[in-house]
Amino acid sequence: MTSILVLFFSVIISAFIVVKFNIKDKALQLLLSFSGAYLITVSFTHIIPNIFNGEHNQTLGYFVLVGFFIQLFIEFLSGGVEHGHGHCASNHVDHDHIHEPAHEKAHQQVMAISPYALLIGISLHSFFEGMPFADNFHTHAHSQHTLLIGIIIHKIPIALALMGLFLSSGLSNLKSYMLILIFALSAPLGAFSGDFIGNLVSIPLDYLYKIIMAILVGIFLHVSTTILFESNTSHRFNLYKIITIIVGVAAAILSKML
Repeated sequence: MTSILVLFFSVIISAFIVVKFNIKDKALQLLLSFSGAYLITVSFTHIIPNIFNGEHNQTLGYFVLVGFFIQLFIEFLSGGVEHGHGHCASNHVDHDHIHEPAHEKAHQQVMAISPYALLIGISLHSFFEGMPFADNFHTHAHSQHTLLIGIIIHKIPIALALMGLFLSSGLSNLKSYMLILIFALSAPLGAFSGDFIGNLVSIPLDYLYKIIMAILVGIFLHVSTTILFESNTSHRFNLYKIITIIVGVAAAILSKML
């Protein structure tokens, strides 16, 4: 339950920050780079070794592939908000950034998508992230703290960008908060769905957990590689981004050791 509350309030607090403060585009880029490095490191050093340890390993690779293509569909709906596309819109009061040609183009591409399509896509993404935290999987609670940290770090820039996009599209603060509330509830709904599915199907809970994690790995691989290589409009690394990625990798390795 604590994990679910943390996932929920990380979104709500981030949305409040967007309304009250002006978040710089570069800060979001670096936070996204950190989260991308963290997620891909956790996937390779923690999740993959755990889920491919034991029986049914042959089939889990297919679920990784399923997760990868699920994220492709989600990106079609969300416009890539979950990995940084259109994040400049969170600076809805920062006119210097909005009027830069490259950023304006990204802003226009994302805002061409309905805010409701954005919400559906990003909520689906969050829904799958919440599934591993179902009560049915309490035996894996010790290993989930690393995953929870990575998801929260990833959720913060998404919520910042999403709230900024809602406000930039002309929606009122109240309506924007209502839509953000739906997004915030998607991860808890994923956790509750994990319990429901676990009680419904006849397969062992440990194998169901591995299936869910395999799907999540596929999602993480798509998102994290896109963040690391495409979140910068020039598609080039700079010193700050390289340092941020190194710190993200180190933080993920350290959190696994704790």
